[in-house]
Amino acid sequence: MWTILNGNNINGRTKTIHLEIEPTPEVINKLVEYHESNNLVRYKKLQNYYEGYNDILKRTKRDQSKPNNRLVSGYPSYIVDLMQGYFIGKPVTYTSSDKELIAEIQDIFNYNDEQDENSELAKMAGIKGKAYEIVYIDEEARIRFNEVDADYIIMVYDTKINPESNFAIKINYEIDINNLDKGKRKITVYTKDMIYYYEEGDNGLILVDEEEHYFGEVPVIEFLNNDEGIGDFERVISLIDAYDKANSDTANDFEEFTDAFLYLVNLSGTEKEDIEKLKEDKVLLLDEKGQAGWLIKDINDTAIENYKKRLNDDIHKFAKIPDVTDEKFMGNTSGESMKYKLLPLDQVVAAKQRKFKRALQKRLELICSYLQWKTGKEYDYRDIDINFEINKPVNEKEMVEMAIQMMGITSLSTALAKVPGVDDVEME
Repeated sequence: MWTILNGNNINGRTKTIHLEIEPTPEVINKLVEYHESNNLVRYKKLQNYYEGYNDILKRTKRDQSKPNNRLVSGYPSYIVDLMQGYFIGKPVTYTSSDKELIAEIQDIFNYNDEQDENSELAKMAGIKGKAYEIVYIDEEARIRFNEVDADYIIMVYDTKINPESNFAIKINYEIDINNLDKGKRKITVYTKDMIYYYEEGDNGLILVDEEEHYFGEVPVIEFLNNDEGIGDFERVISLIDAYDKANSDTANDFEEFTDAFLYLVNLSGTEKEDIEKLKEDKVLLLDEKGQAGWLIKDINDTAIENYKKRLNDDIHKFAKIPDVTDEKFMGNTSGESMKYKLLPLDQVVAAKQRKFKRALQKRLELICSYLQWKTGKEYDYRDIDINFEINKPVNEKEMVEMAIQMMGITSLSTALAKVPGVDDVEME
């Protein structure tokens, strides 16, 4: 049966899909069409803003003779990159009392360049509100995992009180070289035990292959940025648009000032040749009644700058990102004072950590499930602790002293996890 989409489309944003149904070709087609008509427009806009293609670039003017500067601010990338660096700039560390398990996991992580993978996932989720990762087995029978953009994944959950993934759909587009705007879809469906490969035919999807995956669960992981699946700058797009417009209009005003009209009073006998000579000699001779001046637009520079400053402050305030160029961040700011300045950002990052940790646990669960099937050994992902460290300026001497004081109170691994520069606790 269909269980209706939870939340439907709100300002172009679709909430989690819950379905108690098998992924038949008919169901897959409906979900793909729904995804393409509801999610892709939003994702494309968010990606465009991150890359610097803000809506101001689309602005046109009826009077083509007037200046039409279209200045793009870099707020979206600034917000996402600063948030990403603060949140995951320092690698996640893993500790466990099961030395054999942690060694096996660390080897898999090194093979997959796990630190870079986490960084990319955090950036993707920061831009579009969610990102995905597929865990799979490569040609050498080794465990691999790789990030996938939200544009190409549809995640479907069951309708339990604590929902679990029911199946996932990955969309690939096979581009026709003769028609780059249109290509056939290739669909891969991941269930809890199988992978199904479909291609588009004349009468719908055709199943072309299938295989087992041996992970015991759907091997697609959703990395949420927050409960709502909202990007880091998505809430302040209207403020960013207003700032871009104000900046562009200011540039237009100054350009109009530069191209101002020269007006002459009581000099109606002036010929075109006189004007050309005036431009060349840069000298203007006037009689007693003659007057000359520039017809310019009055610019209230103070009001404009105050308006742009207010927009700038609001963007940082509501995106919960500190303005590091603000004079309040300059000079000898105490550590206690800095804590309050960074409090909003710390709250956002704390929520990010909880969502990211849940996804990392699912990654560990899938890996342990496959290792258990492959080796017959008992592996429990819950034996591994996941540790985050915020990437903020710290007094390294104080951190080392804190780690030394922790020894005897906590385990050596926990103490070492606090030492700056120690990424691989077990190796250390």
